[in-house]
Amino acid sequence: MTLRVGPLYAANAEREIIHSFWYSHDEHAIRRVYIYIPTGCREDVDTPLTPLYLIHGINGYEGSWVELGNAIDTLEKFIEEGLCKPMILILPDCNKWQIPHRPIAHGEFWKCVFFYPQLSHEHQIEYALSDLMDMIDTTYCVTQDCAVAGLSDGARISCNIANLRPDRVKSVGLFSPVLHKAQLPKDTTQNYAIYVGKNDLFYFYGHRFHKRMCKANITHEWVEMQGNHDWPVWQECLARFLLTVF
Repeated sequence: MTLRVGPLYAANAEREIIHSFWYSHDEHAIRRVYIYIPTGCREDVDTPLTPLYLIHGINGYEGSWVELGNAIDTLEKFIEEGLCKPMILILPDCNKWQIPHRPIAHGEFWKCVFFYPQLSHEHQIEYALSDLMDMIDTTYCVTQDCAVAGLSDGARISCNIANLRPDRVKSVGLFSPVLHKAQLPKDTTQNYAIYVGKNDLFYFYGHRFHKRMCKANITHEWVEMQGNHDWPVWQECLARFLLTVF
């Protein structure tokens, strides 16, 4: 089954993406974040919304899921059709390059891959995301339970923040993930879903992680789809995840 989610759905709806910032104590730095509250939920400040954190890949930024992933369109469409409950979208900038020195977004992928291991030791994004969760808790009316989903290396970050904050993260979506033993869930009550394109150049990593979770008797959803390591697949991954989260 292919879930077709076209761009610019509900183009006439009044939308407001909140451009905000949060402080990463581990990095001693300010990071950017997009926040989206669904249409019709902005005036209701007393009903808690479930936060959904969407993490981009290694050379993305906070706007990637909006510009390339159709995240807002998909969420609004599913809410209107009653396929998922209203959620507040949290779209953080998890890029580990400082802004002036970043490779061109989505244009220098292999340069990112080559230098990324060194940067990963310098920037512990998971701790920055933990700070972001605390900021969201004190700023918006949200539920205790939240969901996290990420694509490619963003899936690794999603696993790590789920292990760091099991008190908050209850649902985890892994799209075309690049994962290792260190990312295995520590809390087996969390709901995990893994989505991989059959022609994905990193298919091996996702399938190996699936086998490791099976061996550890960790319940999860495993879905193979048509496609490669690209945005059409990740759009469908998000659509499938929204149908099952909570």
